[in-house]
Amino acid sequence: MTTAGQDRPTRALVALLAGVGVVALYLAGAAVSGRASILARRPLLDGLAPPTPYRWVTPPPDLAASNKPPASTRFTVELTATGSRLGAFSTSDGQINLVLSEGAVPARSGQTGVEVAVDPVDPATLGPAPPGLVVAGNAYRIQASYQPSGDEVAALGGQSSVGLVYPLLATAVADPGGHQLLSSADGQAWEALASTDTPGTHQVSARLARTGYVQVGVAPAAGSGGGDSRSRVLLLASAVAVVIVGAALLLRLREARATPRGRGRRR
Repeated sequence: MTTAGQDRPTRALVALLAGVGVVALYLAGAAVSGRASILARRPLLDGLAPPTPYRWVTPPPDLAASNKPPASTRFTVELTATGSRLGAFSTSDGQINLVLSEGAVPARSGQTGVEVAVDPVDPATLGPAPPGLVVAGNAYRIQASYQPSGDEVAALGGQSSVGLVYPLLATAVADPGGHQLLSSADGQAWEALASTDTPGTHQVSARLARTGYVQVGVAPAAGSGGGDSRSRVLLLASAVAVVIVGAALLLRLREARATPRGRGRRR
């Protein structure tokens, strides 16, 4: 006859198996809750503040409802006899930062300033990224012109630089610190620049030698399938959890059948 002392190990095993099933489902949810990189895959309900929402020109469908348009900016740098003054500027949302070094634009007779315009652009309207890279976030067009003539400025000298904030993507990336700045004169043919990626702030920067278009590129993880791969992970973990919970219930049923009916107190 089964005693209360013999019941305890079986019940403990049932509770353990059920707990393992719950943990498996939790870990699966945590694994698919991340968006661009391993840095974004924090456990669910961990209380950590998310990064500032990225502002897309054309947001992914699941972010369209909460998306805010990205900002543009215009500014004028004074032009002296030795060239343009040092200037550092950014859009109001902080998604692009531009530094024009001293003398970045050479002096020109009759010109007193250089006007710079920075506007966000949908990357889908431009040429594709270099092979092996996907675009992360918006592209930006940087235009400069002498004032008052309005003549275009194509080259930027000195140590001028640009920094772009990038969003977390739905597709896993090969290296969370491997984002690169891409530059193009016409928005069609892209060149990868020697870049400094700071994953903690989701920003990549590089020296900028010309006006035109800039955007961020990153290599996707090998065999990454975006939402499909995350769904497969969750389905597999769910199946494992079902098997574990089913085994726990089977043990419980066997225990109930092994217990004699009508068992009462001894007199």
